[in-house]
Amino acid sequence: MDRKDNIWLNIGFVFAIALVFKLFFFRLPEVLAPDLLFIALFVFIIWYGNLTIDAWLNLRYSWIKDFNKRLVFQSLAGLVFTVFVMFCAMFLIHQIQFGDGVIINRKMREIFTPALLFTLCLLAFNISGQFLKAWRKSLIEVEKYKTESATAQLQNLKNQLNPHFLFNNLSVLTSLVYKNQDKAVEFINELSKVYRYVLENRNTELVTLQEELTFLDHYIYLLKIRFEGSIAFDIAIAEEKKNSLVLPMCLQTLVENTIQHNESSQANPLKVSIYTQGDFLVVENPIQPRNEAAESSKTGLKNIKLRYSFFTDQKIVVNDDGRVFQVILPLITKQ
Repeated sequence: MDRKDNIWLNIGFVFAIALVFKLFFFRLPEVLAPDLLFIALFVFIIWYGNLTIDAWLNLRYSWIKDFNKRLVFQSLAGLVFTVFVMFCAMFLIHQIQFGDGVIINRKMREIFTPALLFTLCLLAFNISGQFLKAWRKSLIEVEKYKTESATAQLQNLKNQLNPHFLFNNLSVLTSLVYKNQDKAVEFINELSKVYRYVLENRNTELVTLQEELTFLDHYIYLLKIRFEGSIAFDIAIAEEKKNSLVLPMCLQTLVENTIQHNESSQANPLKVSIYTQGDFLVVENPIQPRNEAAESSKTGLKNIKLRYSFFTDQKIVVNDDGRVFQVILPLITKQ
């Protein structure tokens, strides 16, 4: 609504209130008397005066944080201002009509209290509207804050993966450069494909399982160069589940976690199984404890659980029976 339309709407509102006031407290032939203009003027003063009081209090007492103080000050200020203006209005209208100098006349005694109650009802309606508006605005702000906080937290969780991932693979590359330059070249090519995926999906919340599996293929290639046959993979994914959604790099994190906590050798390779089971993706491995247990902050698994919580109420299940370690991820369906 533009400014001009808003002005005419307010004028119409003021005259409507003045007309209703006269219908309540004056005889029907007096409803359209000239004093209707004076009453409309004082309705305007009362209404906008209380809006000014409301705006002034908005700077000092919040409806949400200081409700009790705001209600008391708003009510007292509105009551004092309204009584004063109504008294002045009735006195001036009486003097214009009769000019007898009487401060409190019979007509004022008859209609002042009910007129005050009528006006206070309108003000109560206004105060209620202001409170509801402030309450709704606070809810919007809370939801906005939650969304921004969740987005920032999610981005922070995703960023935790990248430095750790790059550091591990650069360490392997450094070793390969001295041992086998041909494999180092292959490793660089595959690492570039892997890290391209990391960079392309750093701001992506979810990817299809097919995309994650393609990324995992490149990562497994790096692992085969790194471990030279001491780790094996068994991947069995139902074709109809490949369009389901998962977190970017979640499989890489789980595979890295498996390698970190288990012993592997060419004589006793570590076997990692990745398969679908209904609407879930399962990553499991036999437990082959290291001679020297690796320190674990459980950051990787905790990270995945937190990131998943943004997109589904289904929980990640972790099973450890002493023989097999299993992580079950819910597959997220496209909406």
